[in-house]
Amino acid sequence: MAGDKRERKKRKRTRTNPDGQKGIPEMPQEDANGSEPPELGDERGVGVSPKEPTFVVQNGVGTLSIPVRRRVCLSGIAKVRVDRGTVWVMGRHVTSETGEVVLETDWANSPPLLLESMGGLGEEENEAILSLKSFGQEKENCSLDCITTDDQLKQLGYCVWIGSPLERSVVSDAWLLGLNELLQDAVTASHCREALRVALCGSKGMGKSTVGRLVVNTLLNCFPAVAFLETDVGQPEFTPPGLVSITLIKQILVGPPHMHQKHPVRAHFVGDTSPKSDTALYGKSVAALISWFGDFCTRQGTHIPLVFNTNGWIRGVGLEVLKQSLCSLDPSHIFQLTSSSASKNLPEGSFWLDSTARHQTHCKAIFVPSIDTSALSELGGPKSLNSAECRELMWFEFARQCAPRLEKWDIRLDNMEESFLLMVDLLCKEAPFVLPAKAVAISIGHDEVPEGMYAHILNSSVVGLLERKSRSKVPNCLGLGIVRGIDQEQDLLYILTPVPVKSLRNVDTLALGQLEFPTVLLDSEVYPTPYISHWSIEKGGTGSGNMRSHSNKLGMPSA
Repeated sequence: MAGDKRERKKRKRTRTNPDGQKGIPEMPQEDANGSEPPELGDERGVGVSPKEPTFVVQNGVGTLSIPVRRRVCLSGIAKVRVDRGTVWVMGRHVTSETGEVVLETDWANSPPLLLESMGGLGEEENEAILSLKSFGQEKENCSLDCITTDDQLKQLGYCVWIGSPLERSVVSDAWLLGLNELLQDAVTASHCREALRVALCGSKGMGKSTVGRLVVNTLLNCFPAVAFLETDVGQPEFTPPGLVSITLIKQILVGPPHMHQKHPVRAHFVGDTSPKSDTALYGKSVAALISWFGDFCTRQGTHIPLVFNTNGWIRGVGLEVLKQSLCSLDPSHIFQLTSSSASKNLPEGSFWLDSTARHQTHCKAIFVPSIDTSALSELGGPKSLNSAECRELMWFEFARQCAPRLEKWDIRLDNMEESFLLMVDLLCKEAPFVLPAKAVAISIGHDEVPEGMYAHILNSSVVGLLERKSRSKVPNCLGLGIVRGIDQEQDLLYILTPVPVKSLRNVDTLALGQLEFPTVLLDSEVYPTPYISHWSIEKGGTGSGNMRSHSNKLGMPSA
């Protein structure tokens, strides 16, 4: 009996890496008799503090105390600093040396974040102390104690969940074990300067995006930056839909995609929310990004780990496209999400290789079960969004970047209808970039649009801003733009885009795909639709030499 207790104690303590760094909290296993592992807080849970976490707010600053191996959940937008101890935040180890980190989640539409106080050997009595501040308006006069999560959200913009069932459901124990295995390999790779290439594979709706963020944060514990290769054109992590891209990540990654849209270092325009419309272009674009990344690392003399997020098309032609992409990538690890439904599972092993090559590959397969995010709402979490709703929020964030007058913390996440109406008017007031139509080629797929026909197909469309002069066989896409208006008399295009002017000077092609901008962001009750008519724009400040007019206020009739 004593031997069994000692064995359980060994398993429940946090692993320590060879270099002395703490690993991801190791989850308790079933004992030899097959009994269930103790829950957190159970007296049998060796290493788990019997104390409860506490959270108080004084003079606008929240103080969160998390005893060893205890968990809390956090929603909303907050600036967080760890004053003492080490805290596991969705895969990232955060300490006082990390400095202040910004945690941004959509409390109304996505699950909360999981935080756990990490305790190593000999640290059972320690606890983690965190300071939390609101983002945006200062809350110096706010002092709260033992308040509800609703009160916290209203007054602070974030909330801390203590004792919620979500603590055991946001991240599964099986995921933690898989991440811990990756962490050990990442420690070794960082010391040996080896390149890690981690592929994320699984069908739609299995939690692949959440696993991807956990993998990125785990790798950031060992590397200063992580590259993210996005090939899911329908629900990308960092860009609007329709692109395959590579983005460099240096900070903790949390929350849903519309909370952390970033400008990629390289992208190609597919122009649809599914690769099915042009699998040849899609496959060629993914292969080009993998090749470019290899050349980039060689030029920089670095070994940046690459996380490869695949799309959920895993049957028929989709499986063949996936195999080709994995052959180009040659992954060192593959996280394969599994389901109780056989139709949602990929073939086991290195399925992308032929039988001979499978025996020679060194790729490590890590199988993790899928998580039904819709079930989290039954435990007190928000209702999960479908793919179309997620895309609408991505387009909303894209619009916000085009017209950056609305801060994230001012968005009514619990009333997106109101926020969308506000964004429409902000788009109408935003001065566009002005581009001579003759300065660019206009293409649909592989074909160019005849001169004089562009006005009939471009107005209110989403276009890819391409740089065809680059040496790549697949043109680099600098970003997306909304053709907001066309002046046929002067042959001018008015485009809203977050791409900076300096980069826009390299655009020589506008590519039109099948991307649909939400009609809710096109229909204004105040301004003409779509957005404006060409005679409502002042003529000053137009032309290629001065592509953006900061004085124009669109939607107002010219004198």
